[in-house]
Amino acid sequence: MYLGGDDDGMSDAVERLSIYLHLAHASQLRGRLHVRDRLLILAGVIAAENKLTRIAACCRHRVLQHNPQHLLGRWPTLSEALADADFAHFLRHLYRRYPDERAERMLVTLGIERGCERATYFSDEEYASSLLRVPFTALEQFGPGENP
Repeated sequence: MYLGGDDDGMSDAVERLSIYLHLAHASQLRGRLHVRDRLLILAGVIAAENKLTRIAACCRHRVLQHNPQHLLGRWPTLSEALADADFAHFLRHLYRRYPDERAERMLVTLGIERGCERATYFSDEEYASSLLRVPFTALEQFGPGENP
């Protein structure tokens, strides 16, 4: 697991992940659960692509809790969904609706300041779990974590 070194690829991914998780939480606070679900899917995909499988599973779980009939229910994991053409089509639609640049602007508009918050956590997974408002130990329900 990445622990905050010089790997720009992972730090960029964690940056993107944090933006979508912050926006998902803000949407939840405003009672916009369908918007929250879309943002959680984008966050979950970023997590899955970067081997943060428990974070991806948690995002998927939250979407299916709210909407058990959601398209995500067709696959047991987001990683498996990513390999399917139907999901890829759906994902392209989501990224057109919420591209990274728009997500960053939304974050600024909401007045969410992130500063150097990632630096206060031991791992990317611990950081993401805090943004999901899930105790780190509760991630155990989504499988074993990676060894640092």
